[in-house]
Amino acid sequence: MEPPSQQDPNERAIVLRLKEIRTEKGISANVLAAKIKVDRSTITHMEADRTRPTLWLLLKIADGLDVKLSDVLEEQGC
Repeated sequence: MEPPSQQDPNERAIVLRLKEIRTEKGISANVLAAKIKVDRSTITHMEADRTRPTLWLLLKIADGLDVKLSDVLEEQGC
């Protein structure tokens, strides 16, 4: 078993919160990926803790979900 990519608990919490928002809004990884113009595997690998997100990707995901990344960061105490 490989070690997690997102070793910082804050980083993981941010990713999981964005995933939670995505599922609450009923948006599939496929739809989100198409909306923000990234490959679906980019979303699924990040959510499954197989890759680390870049700031650029987090901003694009938040924008695609119509939320402010700054609000997500604040929710997570960052």
